[in-house]
Amino acid sequence: MKRGFTLIELLVVITILAVLAGAALPYVQSYVEESRLAKAKTDLEEIARAIMVYETREGDYNASDVLLLTGRYLNKSPIDPWGKAYAVSTESGTVYSSGSDRDYNTSEDNIFYPYQPPLALVQVKWVDKNNSGAVDTQNVNDELHLLFSRKLSCTAGAIQGAIDTCFSITTGTTKISAAVESAPGDVRMVASRTVILMVKEGTKDTFLVGSHSIQVLDGHNILKDYAKPDANSCISSQPVIILPQ
Repeated sequence: MKRGFTLIELLVVITILAVLAGAALPYVQSYVEESRLAKAKTDLEEIARAIMVYETREGDYNASDVLLLTGRYLNKSPIDPWGKAYAVSTESGTVYSSGSDRDYNTSEDNIFYPYQPPLALVQVKWVDKNNSGAVDTQNVNDELHLLFSRKLSCTAGAIQGAIDTCFSITTGTTKISAAVESAPGDVRMVASRTVILMVKEGTKDTFLVGSHSIQVLDGHNILKDYAKPDANSCISSQPVIILPQ
């Protein structure tokens, strides 16, 4: 005579399965979330490489999304694991996902990946405008060209108005205004990456080419655009030797 399960036995089995499922659920959710994070990071790395190739071939990438990359640099425009498009911050040189809250404006869970190096002063050149072989202002002022790793968010006028706050020369404490002019128009920018400073009238032995250096000061405020919260400030306290052009 075949005997089936009783109602009590079925209830016991169902209860045990429910307890096991409840215990396993956090681990399953954690695994799913980790898988989504891994997928987002992989996508961001792929997009970052595509933007780097784009900038090598076509110049600065200025879009806030990845649509310009689709076809030639990406097979398709990827969507993050939470169903939102990836975004590009050209100010901070990063590509990012809005994360699980699907909100770009709340950065707590946003996932960022850089496609450009951190903003930093990477090269300083003395340009002998009058070909005298010395740092001077005969006939025309010599210049100092400060090259940054990527675009600055600020303007030449902002730097000119607070040049001693931004930079120092030689020792890290000497004011750079002792060596360069700081009147309106004396500070210029090229392609938002190169800051051109005009050597000061009467300058003599203020700095030695090949020996002295310039650095971005700690606590500077100009080399960051606070209207753009994802625009990082410039790396400071890294002396860069002044070299001839």
